[in-house]
Amino acid sequence: MSAKSLPRWRLVTRALVIGVLFAKHGTRFCVGWLGLWLRRSGKARRQAWLGRVVVDLFRQLGATFIKVGQIMSTRPDLIPEYVSNALAELQDHVGPFPFEDVVRSVETDLGRPLGSIFAEFAPVPIASASVAQVHKARLPDGRIVAVKVRRPDVVEICTFDLVVMRLWARLIARIPSISTLSPIETLEEFGRAVFAQLDFRVEADNNRRFRANFKGHADVVFPEVVETLSSERVLTMSYIAGTKILATRATRSDPKRVARLGLATLMKMIFEAGFVHADLHPGNIFITPDDKLALLDLGLVGELDEPHRKGFARLFAAWAQRDGDGMARIIHELSTGSADPAADTVPERSELIAAVVAHTAPGDLVLLDPELDGNRDYMTLVRLLPRPTLVNWKFVPTNPAEIIRWQSYMDLRRELFANGCVTRTSVPVRWLVTLEPGTLERLKGCGQPVWRRGSVALIPVR
Repeated sequence: MSAKSLPRWRLVTRALVIGVLFAKHGTRFCVGWLGLWLRRSGKARRQAWLGRVVVDLFRQLGATFIKVGQIMSTRPDLIPEYVSNALAELQDHVGPFPFEDVVRSVETDLGRPLGSIFAEFAPVPIASASVAQVHKARLPDGRIVAVKVRRPDVVEICTFDLVVMRLWARLIARIPSISTLSPIETLEEFGRAVFAQLDFRVEADNNRRFRANFKGHADVVFPEVVETLSSERVLTMSYIAGTKILATRATRSDPKRVARLGLATLMKMIFEAGFVHADLHPGNIFITPDDKLALLDLGLVGELDEPHRKGFARLFAAWAQRDGDGMARIIHELSTGSADPAADTVPERSELIAAVVAHTAPGDLVLLDPELDGNRDYMTLVRLLPRPTLVNWKFVPTNPAEIIRWQSYMDLRRELFANGCVTRTSVPVRWLVTLEPGTLERLKGCGQPVWRRGSVALIPVR
């Protein structure tokens, strides 16, 4: 459905519904939090309450927001862990839609009464997700199958939601600190991913391709599609029993073997087939009773051409060598299609480490030019130097004689690089790692560089 074909009144109605639900659950959170605080229930209970409210909000908002919640549940590095843990519930327990709608969709798409297609059909779903829910059934020939049925009106709801989200993305993109995250482009990519999962004929094609790619790999299994009982809204597949990947400790499976098998499967997808499952959250990865790896929900995939496969090979090699700078350059190249122009002017981290170690003494305080903070991740230097001699806004040396309080340190940086004078400071800075050109002309009280590579120099303070 095109956004241009949406009735304006329905778009406004959906926007109002979203606003009302946010207000409703926001009020619910505040009242519940206040009650917990008055009862002195503890911080953990209040945090758990926030996670519960967020899950309920996303579930009521529907498919698009549920998909957002699923993505957030896999990123405890970006959101509080108590929220991501709560959102994990959305991976396969969203809440079912009425069985009458299931029967209507199956009979309309397959053209026959439900009872004539399946010998048995469980009315209670075994899984319910953002786009569809899955029912266990038995065919007349005795085969046990999983029947995936799309949620009613999900295409229209996703279209409405994405239009509303685009309006918000355009607004927040005007904030400089947020515009660097490309909210509009990110939302467009998210929208393509959502709609790729709405046509089950696409998932059936992906399923066949994965089975062909892993033919002969007995330890990795994918569901087999029943072609005659599948359509745009209904997908019938062989039923695979198993345990979720995060619950394998409750089974006899060897966790190390499972980890090796998972990594080998991912490597084959990326480097050999160039066809990758792009929705590998824990709800889609199972260990079968015979100790095989089963991958489900194949609607969202990524394809890698030869240059990108080679790029990922270089990325994994840099990761194995703990080369953060190399990884950053490779990601920049893969994202933009061109090499990082700064790569030729900024030295390798190892070169700068060697220069600092060679020219400084234990206890020397080395100040990092603020320009370098956004240029390259030189913070990693402090983990590799034999002594804590490099300082920037994230790091303070452990030697008490060298400690600078956060506020005074920021003041020092401001004085050095705004006023252009080193000698006024009371802090014993001995060296500067700075970008050229321009810095030498701005700073007073500095000697000539003792080392330089490209646009970076190590300068002594007189």
